[in-house]
Amino acid sequence: MKAPMVRFLTKIYHPNIDSLGRICLDVLKDKWSPALQIRTILLSIQALLSAPNPDDPLVNDVAELWKENEEQAIRNAREWTLRYAIGK
Repeated sequence: MKAPMVRFLTKIYHPNIDSLGRICLDVLKDKWSPALQIRTILLSIQALLSAPNPDDPLVNDVAELWKENEEQAIRNAREWTLRYAIGK
């Protein structure tokens, strides 16, 4: 009856995902309902990855950069993807 525990194992540059891989997402916290399907959770995570919410951050410095210079933040995210998710 509790929300599933979801976290990223790979490092990710995102204002709503911290260094431990925890995700700041309402359907995993206060908006959780046992009626939600895993598909809904995964779609919500996908949406968050596509559209970060720097106004409700877990990582303040990433959120600040996202607000001040979104292009640089996206470059940083791509660099982290190449470094940590794809490998060298």
